[in-house]
Amino acid sequence: MTVNKSIHPTLIRSYREAKYVIEGSKDIVLKIGQANQDLRSILLDKKATTASFITAFNPYSEILNDRENIEAQESLCADIKSLGCFMLNGYGQDEAEEWPREKSVLSLGITESEAEALADKYGQNGFVWIGTLDAFPALRLRHSIQLPINGDVIDWLLNLSPNLRRAAEELSPLDQAWLISASEVDQAHWLDPDSWDLNKPWPLAKPNGSTMGIGTELDRVFKLIAAGQSSIVR
Repeated sequence: MTVNKSIHPTLIRSYREAKYVIEGSKDIVLKIGQANQDLRSILLDKKATTASFITAFNPYSEILNDRENIEAQESLCADIKSLGCFMLNGYGQDEAEEWPREKSVLSLGITESEAEALADKYGQNGFVWIGTLDAFPALRLRHSIQLPINGDVIDWLLNLSPNLRRAAEELSPLDQAWLISASEVDQAHWLDPDSWDLNKPWPLAKPNGSTMGIGTELDRVFKLIAAGQSSIVR
């Protein structure tokens, strides 16, 4: 299996737009960048302040057969159990449900470094991280973003409105890559700061209301953190 040390922007976008479901009498659907009150209740009930949602299925997003995936997932669950974490079963899937579900597990009380180690052990490009009682799911990537080829950038630019296209053309290749990984709504937001309504709490501020240095270069660093994602950029 070839291990890619970078992740294409469109694949990151798929991760961000996927749904991460905690199974139970009432399924809880987690979305990147959207605080979840049901998850907050679970954290409070279990007296946990952190959690991760992770799978061992399809390392590096390369499809394996059912036996390989199930064996890897069982090994992952055994590793999490050895950490003393409370676990809830779940699955990850694209919003349109066009791709098979990936069995996953929510681990309560796990540390971020432990979750990172598990993601690396099982060849995952990333995992969902919940770092506070706000129950705000964030995407944690384990590899840098891949700079798209010129053809991908040209296709993306042509699909933007003229005013957004002009702004996008002035960005660095890395900033263009991160915007390609974002939703169309987020792209429009970050390319057109003149349209920002400073009375809106998102994505101009984090869910707790803290400001984000609006109108500064720092916004580009924060653009995906605002949507619940942080990244490794090498």
